[in-house]
Amino acid sequence: MRTLASPCSRRVLAVLFLTVAVGTAGPVNAQVPAPPAPASAQGTAGPRGFIVGQVLDRESGRPLEAANIVVLTTNARAQSDLDGRFRIPAPVGIHSIRVFRLGNTPTQIDSIRVQANTSTTANAVLATAALSLGAVAVTAGPVRASSEDAMLAMQKAAPRVSDGISAEGISRAPGADASDAIVRVTGVSIVDNKFAVVRGLAERYSNTLLNGVELPSPEPLKKIVPLDLFPSSLLESIVVSKTATPDRPGDFAGGSVEVTTKEFPNDPVAEVNVSTGYGSQATFRRVALLPQQGRDWLGFDDGNRRQMPAPIPSGPLNPNAEAFSERLRNIWTPKPQQVIPDLGAGLNLGGRFGGDEAPYGYSAAVTYSRQTDATPNRLSQLVFDKENGIPDQGYVSDEATSTVDLGVIVNLAARLGQTQKIGWKNLYTRNAEESLARGTGYETYNGTSERVTYQARYIARSLAQTQLTGDHLLGWFGDSRFEWKGTLAVSSRDEPENRSLIYFRNPSSGLLQLSASNPSPVWFRFLDDRVMSLQADWSLPLGFWYRDGAQFKSGALYRERDREFDAYFFRIWLDATSEGDAIAPLPPEQAFAPENLGAGLEVRREGEAALPYESDDDIGAAYMMVDLPVRSWLRVVGGLRREEWRLRLFQGTREAPIGAPTYKRTSDDLWSANATVSLSDRQNLRFAFAQTVARPDPREVSPDYFVAITGDCANRGNPEIDRSRIMNSDVRWEFYPGPGDLISISAFHKEFDKPIAELLTYPGSSLCTIEYFNLENARILGGEIELRRTLGFLPGPLRRLSLGLNVTLVDSKSTFRSSDEITLTYRLQGQSDALANLSLFYTDPDRGLDASLLFNHFTDRIVRYGIASVSNGEPQVVPNVMEQGRTSVDAKLRLRWGKGLSLSLSGRNLLDAEVIQYQDSDAGRTRTGYFRPGTTVSLGMGYALR
Repeated sequence: MRTLASPCSRRVLAVLFLTVAVGTAGPVNAQVPAPPAPASAQGTAGPRGFIVGQVLDRESGRPLEAANIVVLTTNARAQSDLDGRFRIPAPVGIHSIRVFRLGNTPTQIDSIRVQANTSTTANAVLATAALSLGAVAVTAGPVRASSEDAMLAMQKAAPRVSDGISAEGISRAPGADASDAIVRVTGVSIVDNKFAVVRGLAERYSNTLLNGVELPSPEPLKKIVPLDLFPSSLLESIVVSKTATPDRPGDFAGGSVEVTTKEFPNDPVAEVNVSTGYGSQATFRRVALLPQQGRDWLGFDDGNRRQMPAPIPSGPLNPNAEAFSERLRNIWTPKPQQVIPDLGAGLNLGGRFGGDEAPYGYSAAVTYSRQTDATPNRLSQLVFDKENGIPDQGYVSDEATSTVDLGVIVNLAARLGQTQKIGWKNLYTRNAEESLARGTGYETYNGTSERVTYQARYIARSLAQTQLTGDHLLGWFGDSRFEWKGTLAVSSRDEPENRSLIYFRNPSSGLLQLSASNPSPVWFRFLDDRVMSLQADWSLPLGFWYRDGAQFKSGALYRERDREFDAYFFRIWLDATSEGDAIAPLPPEQAFAPENLGAGLEVRREGEAALPYESDDDIGAAYMMVDLPVRSWLRVVGGLRREEWRLRLFQGTREAPIGAPTYKRTSDDLWSANATVSLSDRQNLRFAFAQTVARPDPREVSPDYFVAITGDCANRGNPEIDRSRIMNSDVRWEFYPGPGDLISISAFHKEFDKPIAELLTYPGSSLCTIEYFNLENARILGGEIELRRTLGFLPGPLRRLSLGLNVTLVDSKSTFRSSDEITLTYRLQGQSDALANLSLFYTDPDRGLDASLLFNHFTDRIVRYGIASVSNGEPQVVPNVMEQGRTSVDAKLRLRWGKGLSLSLSGRNLLDAEVIQYQDSDAGRTRTGYFRPGTTVSLGMGYALR
C-alpha cells in the first residue's frame, strides 16, 4: 500500500509549490494597474447597504476587469477586479448604476433596491464597441438582479453549449443534495437517485468536476461520482457542458457536470437551520432495524461492532476461525421499533474583511441529516430463457435502511488588489447507511424451489477534496492571465459488514434449514481512491494582433489516480454431521450462537471470488485553443487537446501481484470547434464539433468478481476492454427575450466506436454474471427544446409566475458482433427515448414567499444487455433488462419573516411513482423488478443570526 509520500506524489507537490511561487511572485515587481479611486462617501450617511455584481463580456462570457461602476445618485465609484466582481456602498433606496469600460459599450442598470446592511446583486454584460472618443452612452433597460439571470447571461456568452442551475434554482429543489437539483437541467435524469444521465446516455459517458477538477468515485461499479454526496446548501452552481472545448477534460460524451462550491459572501452570514421529515413507508411505523450506538448518529462506526475481526482465518480448519466467527455480530432478526421522523440541521458562516480593495473572505458550512427508509415487498428476479420467459431466480424482500449524511465545507480566499487572487477550498462529505433485509426467493438451477435470506450490511462512503488555487493578471506581460490549481482528493468506500444467512426449503420435511452444500456468504470490502492533480492555464488577449475579444489560451494537466481495493470473502459452512443436522433448522440467532461455532458451523475464508487489486490510472494533457471574434456576428472557439492515458492494474498488490499486470496506454488527439453566430443581441446560433473518448474504469478491467448484494449477479471485469472514441456534432438556436427568459432548440448527433456496455450473461451454471464488453459501434440522434419564461404579462398575482419546460428526444442504435460474426442491434444502454421536465415557480419578494412545482419524466431504458453466448451459429440470448419510464412530481413552499426567520415545506415523489424493471421474452413481458420508494415530506426552519 502506498502513502502520499510516494516519490511520484512528492514530485507533483514540488511542482505545485514551484508554480505557486512563480505565480505569486511574478506580478510583485510588475507594473500593475493603479487601484481604483475610493468609493465616495457622498450621500452615504445613515443606513446603507451594498450593490454587488459581476461584469461580463457579452461576446465571450469572460469576466471583465477594470470596469468602472458609478452609482448615479451618490457618485460613489468602484472598479471590477480580475473576476469582474465589484462591491460599492449605497444608501437605502432605489438606485441606478452606470457601468463602462474602455473598448466596451457602456450600460446602465436601473431600479436597484438597496436595503440596510445587505447586498443587492446587479450583474452587467458589456458588448464590445469600436473605440471612439465621441462614443454615445447606451442605456440598458431595467435589469432584474438575480443569480438565475446571471446564470443565463453566462450561458448565453459561454463558448460551448451548456445548461445549468444556479444557487437560487438549487434552493428551489425540494431535496437536500445535488441529485435533486440537477434533474431540472435540460436533458438530465438521475439513475438510482444519485447518478447523472445526460441526454439519455449511461452515466459512464459523463464526468464530474468539483471546482474544475475531476473527482474519484467511491462507487466500485461506477465511473462517475454519485451526486447525492453533495449537500445542496453548499453549492454555488451546477453546470452541464454538452459540447467540448480543449481546456476541459475530453473523457465524456453525454455531458461534463461541474459542481462549484460557494466562495465567501459579500455580507456577513451566520445562519442555522433545522428540518424534520416524514417518509410514507417508514415514519411512525414499526420497522426492524439494526441497533445503533456510539458515533453511529454521526455516520462513523466505533470500530468494535462492524470492524472485520482479527486475526483473519486463512482457510478451513484454521485455529483462528472460531474466534473470528464469534466476533461477528449475531443480530439477524431484531425486534421492530417505531421509526422517528427524519432529522436535519445546518450551519452556515461567512464573511469578508480587509476592505474592498484587497478583501479576505471565508465561508464555512456544516450539514447533517439522518433518515430511515423502508421498502416492503421489493421484487427482484431474472429471466435467462428468452423463449419461455419463466424467471430462473427471484426474491421478494422487506428492507429497512438507516442513512446518515454529513457535509463540511471550509473555503478561504484572498484578493490581493485588483490583479491577484489566492484561494483554498476544502470539502468533506460522508454517507453511511446500514440496511437489514429479509427476502424469500427461489433458484431453479440450484434444484430448490424456495430459500429465505437474512442480510445485514453497512456501507460508509466519503469524499474529501482540498484545493489550492491562484489567479493572476499579468499586466507586465500583455495583460495575460495565469491560473493554477493544485488538488488532492480522496474517496473511500468501506464495507466492514456484509453478512448473510441463507435457508433452503427441505423438500422432504418442508422445513427451512441451512444447507451443507450451499453455504452463506460474508463479505468485507474496502476501496480507496486517491487523486492528485496539477493544472495550469495561461490566456493571452490578442487585441494587439487581431481584434478586441480575441484570445489565445494554452495549458497543461497532470493527474495521478491510485486505487487500492481489498476484499475478503468468507462462507458460513454447515458440517454434514449430526451436529450440523441439529443446527440446520435453528433460527438465525440460535444457529449462529457461540456454542455452535466450531462445533458444526464454521466461517471459512475463500479467495477465488474476492481478490484485491491496485491500480494506477494517470493522465497527462496539454492543449492550445483560440477564441476569435471573426466578425461582429461570428465567434469561433477551437483547438486541440492531447491526452496521454496510462492504466496499470495489479491483481493482488503492486509488491506481490498475482500474474502479469494489466497494462493499457493510449494517446488521443481531441480536437474541437465551436462557432457562435450572433443573429441579434438576444439570439445565438451555435455549431459544435468535437472528438471525445470514454475510458474504462479499473473495476471494469479487473477479472475479479464483485457481488453488490447477496442474490444479485456478480460483476466481472474484462482485461481486454478498450476505450471508446466518440464523434460529436451539435447545433443550437437560442433566444433570450428578456432577463430570466430563454427559448432554445438543439439537435445533436454522436457516433461511437467500440462503446462499452454491460452484458447480463448466464453460462448455464449457478452463477449469472454482468460482464463488460466493447460493442462494435453505436450512434444516437437527438433534439432538445427548452423554454424559460417569466409570466409578468399576466394580471395581478399571476405576473409573479415563471414557467420552465425542457424536452429531450433521442433515437439510438448499437451493434454487437460476436466472434462468430453474429450481429445483434439494440438501443444504446441507459438511453431513454424521451426526457421531460416541467417547472412552475411563484415568487413574491414583498411577502417573502416562493413556491415551486416540478415534474420529471423519462421513458423506458435498457439497464443491461442480455447477450449470453453464440452456439452453433445461433445467438443464445438472455432478454435485456429494462427499466420502465415514470413520472415524478416534487414541490416546495418557502416563507420568510423579517430578516431572519424562514420556513419551508417540501414534498418528494408526491405521486409515489413505482420503480419497475422487466424483461421481454417470446412468451411476453415479465416484471423482474418492482418497489415503491414512497413519498417524503419535509418541514424546515431557518434563522439568520446576522
